[in-house]
Amino acid sequence: MKKSLIALAVLAASGAALAQSSVTVYGRVDASVGSAKTGAVVNGVGPTGVTQMFSGNLTTSRLGFRGVEDLGGGLKAIFTIETGMNIDAPGATSLGDRAAFVGLTGGFGTVKLGRHDTSFDDIRDLMVSSNVWDSGNFATTETVVGTGATATNGVGGIRDYGDRASNQIRYESPSFGGVSFGLSHGFDETANVSDDVSAFNIRYKAGNLDIGAAYQENAQQNALGALGSTNEYTTVAGAYNFGAFRVSGGWNQAKTSTSLKANTYTIAANAPVGAWDFSLGYSTGKSKLNGATTEKGDALSAGVVYNMSKRTRLYGLLTNGDIESSTGAKRFKRDIYAVGVAHVF
Repeated sequence: MKKSLIALAVLAASGAALAQSSVTVYGRVDASVGSAKTGAVVNGVGPTGVTQMFSGNLTTSRLGFRGVEDLGGGLKAIFTIETGMNIDAPGATSLGDRAAFVGLTGGFGTVKLGRHDTSFDDIRDLMVSSNVWDSGNFATTETVVGTGATATNGVGGIRDYGDRASNQIRYESPSFGGVSFGLSHGFDETANVSDDVSAFNIRYKAGNLDIGAAYQENAQQNALGALGSTNEYTTVAGAYNFGAFRVSGGWNQAKTSTSLKANTYTIAANAPVGAWDFSLGYSTGKSKLNGATTEKGDALSAGVVYNMSKRTRLYGLLTNGDIESSTGAKRFKRDIYAVGVAHVF
């Protein structure tokens, strides 16, 4: 009887070890005060500046839950639920609007099902990884100045790629000598109209070097299956850590089914000095239709961050950008500056 009890205890302990799980609560809270002057320029008159409080200028405010369960044999179950928040004026939110997925990870790589960043977004993020901020308000070094504070339309008025996709299945490979790749596909699931989002990337990481390329297609089809308005995005990006400072940059092309193309080039640098971080970013872009220039623009961003601790940062940021017609007339303007505090938990 005693041997049987010991055997049962060993089996129970073994089962517990194989099924170890953990859940982590995390988030970022960011608020700042400043001014935004964004919008169209009409007859030489630009938009009016608005003094305001912002949410998420240095980093987008969010609340998340992530979990992992060890299934044994190197296999793990994973999940994430992440929700964006407006700190300045909280309102209704959709739970999991930033991410909501469940998946498995092991020696074969990782498979995720649900809402997640696309495989393309990994490489676009790499392009601006040397900025000290990751907020859309100051992402002019990722997409040339848009038509509003949070707009993603750049030169040519082409809508930028969607960084996340719902109803998505995503695969991330393990590293093969520093080389990895990813595939993702989001199903639109709308009756009679298909607006699927497909993407893939390839990446090489070795020491301080990180480079990659990616492609994404936002396709539309009507009820008869005919191809409708389709946008394609291609990017090549890289980053290198020199120790005293870091640099990142790359090229991105957005192309529509009407042959309108917009090419953007980006470069950014970050230099840590003690508890301080100093960052600069610049982008320039031009759109063409059948070889003729339709719009051009550039943007500059700068930021300084004081790290009060590993979790709390004070910051000051500014960005300035314009889009002009082919004749040099200003069409859109974007000037934002702000000072604030951000906390990560």
